Amino acid sequence: MVLRCVSRVLAPGLSALLALAAPAHGDGGNGAPGPDGVGRLVCAAPGGRAAVEDGSGWVVGAADTVVTAAHILFPAGGPVDPRACTFRLYGPDGSVRAAARVAYARSPWSDTARRDDSAQDVAVLKLDRPMPVTPIALAARARGGAVQPVRLLSFPAGGGDGPSATTGEARAFPLGPVRDAAGGLHVSDPGRLFASSAASAPGSSGGLYLARGGAVVGLHVGRMCSGDECFGFGLRFDAAVTAMVAMVAADDEARPLRMALR
Repeated sequence: MVLRCVSRVLAPGLSALLALAAPAHGDGGNGAPGPDGVGRLVCAAPGGRAAVEDGSGWVVGAADTVVTAAHILFPAGGPVDPRACTFRLYGPDGSVRAAARVAYARSPWSDTARRDDSAQDVAVLKLDRPMPVTPIALAARARGGAVQPVRLLSFPAGGGDGPSATTGEARAFPLGPVRDAAGGLHVSDPGRLFASSAASAPGSSGGLYLARGGAVVGLHVGRMCSGDECFGFGLRFDAAVTAMVAMVAADDEARPLRMALR
């Protein structure tokens, strides 16, 4: 089986492959959590180069805690120092209304044996100050399940300084354990993932999927192709992820900035 992950690397050329979502503001429907808590994560590239790695994130559990995709912090050039990252929230006019530096991050990918596993592609960030939003609470989601309408809220790269919202359907992840021999990316536990038809683009990684009514479904990880079939996919918020969020959210004592992921 040939597996290609086509949107895990934030490259400008991929924007032609994946259509940018239309900007949207407001809630997630029926008074549900909307994009007010969705922000953009901007990190200096490894080696001090001027380029940045952009991704999305969401304030969860506590006002100084953000969940995002781990591969934003582990690009091909080497791990990014979390202290080089800033999380930004934007107002309706596109201006930055709040920003905070990342103090540290927890992620399964800090273990090199689990790195590049899409079933573990999540990181929880501790900010150096709280954001002026009400964080949402997470509940573990069951594996599998019926097809359901979803909304993806994210910050695609090059899409302007406003959150985007696209809609589609989430369904069971269609593949078994797979590996991309060329890139090293793999899926160890397909049950933790789900497929999505919602449009995404480079920079959407770390965005949040909401179900109808506003329940959080999971985290956008990327887009992959198996043969001629291409689809977006996300990571469910299972008990392991919610426990990691709770651990970081509860860590409210003053700590020095970490040089590396822990």
